[in-house]
Amino acid sequence: MNVVFILWLRQLKLYSRSRARMIGALGQPTLFLLALGFGLGPTFARAGRGDYVQFLAPGIVTMGILFAAVFSGIGIIWDRQFGFLKETLVAPVCGSRLCLGAPSAAPRWR
Repeated sequence: MNVVFILWLRQLKLYSRSRARMIGALGQPTLFLLALGFGLGPTFARAGRGDYVQFLAPGIVTMGILFAAVFSGIGIIWDRQFGFLKETLVAPVCGSRLCLGAPSAAPRWR
């Protein structure tokens, strides 16, 4: 099987088993959109500056991406601590392809 697919599947399983991570990734942007977007929207519209939700949406999307990036970095630290990172580094796959997420046609034995 494709190495990148297997690593992606592992991360997907870890994500689906972590309820706090799912709530944080989906709940935080929803809360900000509802509380700030619709809560402060009338005040923003009264000032004559347009729609506050359209102003706020790019920031909420960016915060969601940063939230995912931070948890990905924490996951790499946990993988290193528990030895999974060493297992991927000694795998018979080109290391640069593994880091870049490029599919490998044939495994390279070291």
